[in-house]
Amino acid sequence: MVTGTSVTLYHLSRRDGTPLFLHPFRKSGSIMEIGQSDELRGRYGTEPRVESLTTLRNDLYRRIEQDVRAWINERRFIPRFLIASAVFLVVYLFMSLVIIDPIPVVDEVLIAGGVAIFSFVIAGRRFEQSHPAGDRRVTLRSKVDGVVFSEDPFVRRLEALLHSVELYPKDRIAGEDEELLAEARNLKSEYPDETARVIGQLRLLMAEPRYRNLEKQMKRSYLSGKTAEAVEHGTVVPAAVTMLHVLQNA
Repeated sequence: MVTGTSVTLYHLSRRDGTPLFLHPFRKSGSIMEIGQSDELRGRYGTEPRVESLTTLRNDLYRRIEQDVRAWINERRFIPRFLIASAVFLVVYLFMSLVIIDPIPVVDEVLIAGGVAIFSFVIAGRRFEQSHPAGDRRVTLRSKVDGVVFSEDPFVRRLEALLHSVELYPKDRIAGEDEELLAEARNLKSEYPDETARVIGQLRLLMAEPRYRNLEKQMKRSYLSGKTAEAVEHGTVVPAAVTMLHVLQNA
């Protein structure tokens, strides 16, 4: 992600009014790439509900927490390792020289190893609460809080395509329907850059395990009970799978 760019998030309203959000922060660590001068902006066709935006914000907060934790632990791995190694050595020497036991070496190694692992974890948690980690959290959360959603004609057209796709059975991919393909071709012709961006964000969504599993089952025209339950609860959206196929094939 290039510093100083504008990052677009999309809110699509489904036929039942529930939201489908598309954004580029699906991969682990991707939200850490937001630069100081980058702008996050939101686009919608049908105005989103307040609770939908709250859900998106909480999801991005969760991703920030995960990515900051991974980032600081990676940066502080060597200090954590050195701390744990020093603790292991001190405990091992103490157990070996001060405490006399009938089984030499084995129990010293086990106890020292357990204490070293514990210290490694504790050091990691302390680093997660350090100033660099806290500053990064604040910066990223302020970016998320600053997102303003505005109406966009392209997203209205994209919502119309989504609504058409949702009319097809949930357990199969209608990626060869001529009417849908014609609608997608018009969209790509009139909004080439925006459509390419949406295709990229849909691919990121499809890379998630839950969607990879859904796509495989839709290709077989059969949804397992667990997947059907996830569809019913809105955890996964079959129309998103079909829409990607339609846009790619158009």
